[in-house]
Amino acid sequence: MEKVKIAYPIPDNTTSMENSTETYIFKSIFASLAGASIPAVIFYFLM
Repeated sequence: MEKVKIAYPIPDNTTSMENSTETYIFKSIFASLAGASIPAVIFYFLM
């Protein structure tokens, strides 16, 4: 059996993490809405 080395991420700054988390949430919500609405619009025009 080989030993597995695990690399853990090193947080660089805690204040920037709060802002990046909020931005990540907004980007995630926007991406999910856009990803869901684009096929709906295509399906609507094909009907």
